[in-house]
Amino acid sequence: MLVKKKSELIFIIIATIVIFLPAFYVLFMISKAGELLNFDYWWMIKNIYSIDGFSANIFDWMFRANEHFVLIPAIIYALNIVVTKGSNIGLCLATFFLAVAQGILLIALVANTLTKYRPILLLLILFISVFNFTPAAAHNWMRGYSGVHWVIANLFVIASIFCVKKLLESQQNRFAIASIILGILGCISYSTALGIWPILCAVAILYKLPKKFTICYLFFSVLVIGIYFLTYTTPSHHPSLSKLNFIDIVTYIPVYLGAIFTHNIPVASAIGWVGLVLAGIFLIYWLFVIYPQDWLPWLSIIIYTFGTALMAAVSRSGFGIEQAIASRYATLPSLFWLSLIILIFLLLQQQQLTLKKQWYFVMPLVAVLTVLTILMYRVGTETFREIAHRATYQPLVGLSLQLGISDPVLIKEKVGNRPAAFLGLVDALKADGLVPFNRNIKKDNFCANLDKKINSDLLTAKPPENLQGYFDTVTEFSSTTARVNGWVSQVKSQKRVCNSEVSSECKTHSRQFKVKSNENVQIKCIAILNQENVVKGFGMSGFPRADVAELLGAEYEFSGWKGYIEVKSQKRVCNSEDTSECKRHSRHSKVKNIENIQDSQQEILTAYVKLKNRQDWIALNNQHNFGF
Repeated sequence: MLVKKKSELIFIIIATIVIFLPAFYVLFMISKAGELLNFDYWWMIKNIYSIDGFSANIFDWMFRANEHFVLIPAIIYALNIVVTKGSNIGLCLATFFLAVAQGILLIALVANTLTKYRPILLLLILFISVFNFTPAAAHNWMRGYSGVHWVIANLFVIASIFCVKKLLESQQNRFAIASIILGILGCISYSTALGIWPILCAVAILYKLPKKFTICYLFFSVLVIGIYFLTYTTPSHHPSLSKLNFIDIVTYIPVYLGAIFTHNIPVASAIGWVGLVLAGIFLIYWLFVIYPQDWLPWLSIIIYTFGTALMAAVSRSGFGIEQAIASRYATLPSLFWLSLIILIFLLLQQQQLTLKKQWYFVMPLVAVLTVLTILMYRVGTETFREIAHRATYQPLVGLSLQLGISDPVLIKEKVGNRPAAFLGLVDALKADGLVPFNRNIKKDNFCANLDKKINSDLLTAKPPENLQGYFDTVTEFSSTTARVNGWVSQVKSQKRVCNSEVSSECKTHSRQFKVKSNENVQIKCIAILNQENVVKGFGMSGFPRADVAELLGAEYEFSGWKGYIEVKSQKRVCNSEDTSECKRHSRHSKVKNIENIQDSQQEILTAYVKLKNRQDWIALNNQHNFGF
């Protein structure tokens, strides 16, 4: 007895480790996602939240995001605002825990016949965890607003399938009712859940369920799908359904299914076709052996995911085939492939082979799946790096907003392609202390705290031979705040001489660097200091600078830096006793570059770059005056 309990404990420990290894990578992704939400979230949340708080009108909550009803996600958004001050991390964790619940349901769906052999069961648990927490869905793990939509809809569908499985086993009314309720909840979470209704109807008919169940499933299927399509209008920025191309739809679906393994479209398409052929074979086999119940949940998931692929192809193929590889879709193809894997094991089990003979088939399968898993992690890691890099600019966005600067260019580059939706909520976010106003970025940031004096011993006046850069412009937003721009980069190639067609600004920047260093230069940030070495703002590099790239080469395409500053001094108006120099420089619209002016109310600004591998701050060429 003690030996048996010990072996069970060891199995539980190993199974737990197997489950959480893929989950830990997802948690690592989430840790790099940043607090500030982006993209579609802002034009969705404005339906229910404003400077007056949450809307009391229930119809404001029943809005559509593109073609989707999103009542349940909207409620989760509101709870996230209350609990985490609207943090993206909060929604990412909500997505994660929804996926945990989904994983538990998927394990519960595994047939008892597959749980007899512990090694096989552990292998299946590992595959369930790997595909349930697929890194290819990095978009959903790291952009919580999106993850909540996709994962909760999948969760409701799988829970509904679980209830159908229980209904077939027990014929109890509660499981039929639960499957319908879960299907409806899925449809007011995301339109992908519409795929559950044909499955419910097919199960009722094929398994000859009592008429009351069949009638209920048919009634609610017609009701839910009918309401959806009667209220559907094609979003203005989507391709028209009247221009659908059958070839585009057929091409789109296999790419959609295979893209979790590679973003090479022909290869993704080939993998997708293999999956579709296998799924077709399993479906035909299932129909000819009188519908074995162990197969039903996994075939249902395959049909559901194929249905979502078809819906995506109909509504999105007009954007182009490249759209099929979008990371946000990946939770669905991962369920498709997981279901195929489970069906393969069910087929092997049905042949009543000995465990030793089963392993003759399992080992090659594991080898293939190992390769596919590596490819899936490679795809996911690429997306993860892109999103994580974008998230590093969130402190700059926060600084601009906390300085009272509404810069739609920055918002479009680093928050979302509809800056008006976000900027329209800034006053509400500030009033309620929500992200990005939940902490004082001026005094708590990764670069340099504003109004802090930097020791002059840490300041280097001349760039090293392997670094070049320039402090270009100061663009005034108010009498005390401004945007600052420039460029900075490792010396990657010799500059060419400006010709007559190059802008005067480029000519000003042109210097000859004869040394090309092999030392890797990693820029941390740029701090803007005044003449007293007090920090007035900071900036970040990595912005596009086409003019610099034209002058120096394509390697400098993203050498631009951008920052924001705040000075305490106010502008003064020149009177009759002021010098002509003061009168000449005093203006209220833009800051003009001025050199060698000594005025107690002016800030003489210098940009200093901080490298990750150096302790000092390195001055960039050119200075600017600000504040008159």
